[in-house]
Amino acid sequence: MIRSCFLWCKHLAYAVLVLALLICLVEVGLRVYDSATAQVTRRELYDRGMVCKSWFVHHTLKPSHAFAVKDPDTGLRVRVAVNSLGLRGPEPAIPKPPGTYRIVCLGDDSTFAATTADPETFCALLPRELAGRAGLAVEVINAGVPDYCPLLEYLLFRHVLLPLEADLVVLCFDMSDIADDYLVRRYVVMSPQGLPLACAHPALEMPRGVGKANCEGLLLCPQVIRQRVNCLLADRVLSEKSRSIESPHCRYLWLEDHPPDWSTYISQALGPIKHLDDLVRRSGGRLVVAACPAPWQISAAASNGEGVREQAGVAREICLGSRRPFEALAEFCQSHQIPFCDVSGAFAQASRPELLFLKNAAAFSSEGHALFARQLSDFLLHRLRGADFPSPGLEAPQPQARLVPP
Repeated sequence: MIRSCFLWCKHLAYAVLVLALLICLVEVGLRVYDSATAQVTRRELYDRGMVCKSWFVHHTLKPSHAFAVKDPDTGLRVRVAVNSLGLRGPEPAIPKPPGTYRIVCLGDDSTFAATTADPETFCALLPRELAGRAGLAVEVINAGVPDYCPLLEYLLFRHVLLPLEADLVVLCFDMSDIADDYLVRRYVVMSPQGLPLACAHPALEMPRGVGKANCEGLLLCPQVIRQRVNCLLADRVLSEKSRSIESPHCRYLWLEDHPPDWSTYISQALGPIKHLDDLVRRSGGRLVVAACPAPWQISAAASNGEGVREQAGVAREICLGSRRPFEALAEFCQSHQIPFCDVSGAFAQASRPELLFLKNAAAFSSEGHALFARQLSDFLLHRLRGADFPSPGLEAPQPQARLVPP
C-alpha cells in the first residue's frame, strides 16, 4: 500500500514537472514570437498588413511601402506600391503641374483595388478614356483606402489631400459604407458647428494600468489566453445579433427588399458628403459621387466563390434587386446639387455581368474596372461640360483660389 502511494506520488510529480516544462517552453516561444512581431504585449500598437492606425483618419495605408497581394482568382501576386502620402500609385507632384487636370478618386476597397494590377484599375484607365476623347492632360490619383466611408474620406481630404489641388474629386460610394460609418463614428471629434475634425483609432489610447507589476504582466500565456477568449466571446455576441449593423455579416442588410430600419444610419453616413462638397468647392474643385454596386446587386452568379457570400451575410445564387439604395444616394445628391453617377444599370445589362466581379472576392474584376472607367468618363464628358469640366482641346482651368478649412 505504501509502495503504491509512493509510485502514485512519483508519477504525479513527473506529470507536474513535465507540465511545468511545457509551460516554460510555451512561454519562451511566446516571448520569442512577441519580440519579433510585438503581437502579444503590444498588438494594439503595432500594425500588420497594409494599413496602420491614425490619430486623424482612424486608419490609413502605410506610407512609402510596397506589398505583394495574392489575386484570389488566379493566385498570382499583385504588387501594390504606396507613396509618401499613403496613397496607391506614384508620388504626385506638389504643386500641381500647369496644364494638368487632376482628378482624385476617394473610396474604399473598390477604389483601392488591392487584387488588381495598377494598369487595370479604373483609376489608371480613366485618364486614358478622358485624354483620348477630351484632348486633356488628365491625371487621376487613387485615394482609396480599405474599409473607408464618406466620413473618413472627408477627413482624409481635409488633412492630407488639399495640397493636391484637385480640379475634380470623385467619391466612389460602396454599399458597405453605411456599416463602416457606424463602426467609426463613435470615435469622431466634432467642431461646435458639427464638422468632423478627427477620428483617432481607439487602440492608440494607452489603456489604464499599463505597467503595473502583476502575474499577468510578467507571463505571456495568460495574456494570450485572455485575448483568445475575448475574440471568441466577441464573435459569439456578434453572431447572436443576426440583424444588427454591428455584425460583419449584416453590413449589406439595407440592400434587401425588406431591410431593417437603418434610416438614421443612412442619414449619418451620407451627411459627410455634403461637408466634402463644401470643402472641395472652397478649394476650387468640384465633387462627383459615383455608386459602386455590390456583386449581389448585379448578378446571382457574381462572387459565388467558396465562402464569399457567407462571409458577407448574403445567400448564394440570389440577386438583390432593390433599387432603394441607389435612389437614396440619388435623392441625397440631388437635394444638395451634387452630380451623381449610377453605373448599376450598365453593369446589370452586360452580357455576362458575373464576369465584372471576381469569383473568390467581392471586388471588381479587370472587366469591371474597365466598364466602370468607361461609364464614369461618359458621365464626366456629357454632364460636366463647360466650367466644371473643360471642353476638348482646351487647357484644364486653373482654380482662382484654394482655401484651407479652419
